[in-house]
Amino acid sequence: MKGLPLQSAHYLYWLQSYEQWLQIIGYSESAIKNWPVHVRELLHFLESRHIHHISLIDNLHINQFIGHVKHRSNTMREGALSSSAINAIINSVNSFTGYLNTTGKFALDYTVERAEDDIKLPTVLSIQEIKQLYDATFLPHRNKSIALGQRDRAIIAIFYGCGLRKMEGTALNLDDIDLNKKLVFVRRGKGGKQRYVPIATKHADDIRSYITEGREWFLYEHYARDYNNKYAKRKQVPDDGAFFISQHGGRMTVFYKRLTHLKEKAGIEKQFGLHDLRHSIATHLLQSGMPIEEISRFLGHSSLDSTQIYTHLTNNLNHEPDG
Repeated sequence: MKGLPLQSAHYLYWLQSYEQWLQIIGYSESAIKNWPVHVRELLHFLESRHIHHISLIDNLHINQFIGHVKHRSNTMREGALSSSAINAIINSVNSFTGYLNTTGKFALDYTVERAEDDIKLPTVLSIQEIKQLYDATFLPHRNKSIALGQRDRAIIAIFYGCGLRKMEGTALNLDDIDLNKKLVFVRRGKGGKQRYVPIATKHADDIRSYITEGREWFLYEHYARDYNNKYAKRKQVPDDGAFFISQHGGRMTVFYKRLTHLKEKAGIEKQFGLHDLRHSIATHLLQSGMPIEEISRFLGHSSLDSTQIYTHLTNNLNHEPDG
């Protein structure tokens, strides 16, 4: 129900923060558009019962709201709401209470039962699972090269530690990395936007090792093979400027195989992809207490435009959970 008035500034703040969170974590356009509308209905319902603060909400209030939804009329046509419409509202309520729990500000230990064919939620790895993934980069490789492990740790640093999208990480060049200032320059962000992203110290160390050793190894291997067999057909054109170098000397564009390899080595059963590393760092930063506005800037939803922001974000990142 669109346009329902809210009197509580407290509710308005958390509704706006929730909507930002849906965008940050990567929910579908439909969820971003509709779920806040359903949450607004919940908060309007609570206000009508003189409950004006989230800390006062309990399971009984949620049950009362769901009962109200199941029996209220459909505003778009005659009759009651369909099962799918009710499920959409339930999804929204569960998502909102989950968001509040994630912030650590409020604990609403409650989940409304819903249908099995719900919207698929983004996968978020736990802090322990990120650590397992990281530890797996040190396990032996078949070709006994430490360069693979160094590149794997750089992948985790860029896509988890810095929260870059796949296209942003793929487009990275070596001169986009400034380890002295601990900044990554994203020149090809979503919508053509450019930004700087801070690098936590522990991730900067892994990036430095990859640049000085692992990356050089991949380039050397390519040129050595090319020199030893000048008639060999090149699978990729060498790209000395690319940050991520493939085993054939070109710009690395496929990360799925390496991620699958690490997942199996780490013994992680969850199904996840490269973009889920971005979801995970966003969730972990929120859990650590970083304001959602700063997480939004960090992930490229708006520009990082001052040294003060860089410094403050870097301080937060340096206190993020180990991974």
